[in-house]
Amino acid sequence: MRILRIALAVSAFAAVASASHPAAYAQSQTVTTEYGMALLGLIVGKASFDTVMTDNSFSVKGNLSSAGLGRLVSHTGGTSRVSGRVTNSGFLPERYGLDYTSDGKHWQSDVHFRSGRVTFTKVSPKRSKNEKPSYIPVETAQLRSVVDPLSGLMIRTHDPASVCRRTLPLYDGWSRLDLRLSPNGTETVALEGYSGEAAVCNVRIQPVSGYDKSSKGLKFLESRTIEVWFAPIARPDVYVPVYASVPTTIGSLILQATSVSVK
Repeated sequence: MRILRIALAVSAFAAVASASHPAAYAQSQTVTTEYGMALLGLIVGKASFDTVMTDNSFSVKGNLSSAGLGRLVSHTGGTSRVSGRVTNSGFLPERYGLDYTSDGKHWQSDVHFRSGRVTFTKVSPKRSKNEKPSYIPVETAQLRSVVDPLSGLMIRTHDPASVCRRTLPLYDGWSRLDLRLSPNGTETVALEGYSGEAAVCNVRIQPVSGYDKSSKGLKFLESRTIEVWFAPIARPDVYVPVYASVPTTIGSLILQATSVSVK
């Protein structure tokens, strides 16, 4: 489940930023971004995100589902959403949610934020009161100065060299974790509406709380490096992921934008 939650998050960032050009503030616009997901060169999933932007607010609604070979081996689908305010410094999330189903199992989260502080969390299924000793619970003090997984990877800076020199504190309702970014050069990318340089970041996952220390899946991700490319596809001071490679036990899950349209 954790890998698909990351996939949902990464897929949405370009959708948010594509609507963040100053011209979009004059009136409400909807930007639709389509993504493809591949594993071992085979299509396994697809995602679509609709972003609505006004002069002082934004919202994103996304859908992810298995496709191609992925549909044959697993029935997976999910939606993610975030809404908040547009400020001079960027995007300030106020509410984040995830609704995810895989092979009959269902997860939901609803998280409210105020100025970077979590004020409300509701998840389903709820955590058991009799967790294993290896479970690390989330503490209130760890829910300050955090961001949701959708808004978290939108990086606002005028210095391309600083994009990958930061740690992102994320909270999705279940887990509190840090993404530690470090620079790994640049790549040239070409998307509909953007062609230019992307900052390539190596990303390491550092769990903080809300996880089981004995989880083999989490230990695997902790020991691997995720690669994410960030580019200013909509405005020069907002960098967002345009490509991601997420390790799995059978190969890398590749997420890449395929089309962007504006209504």
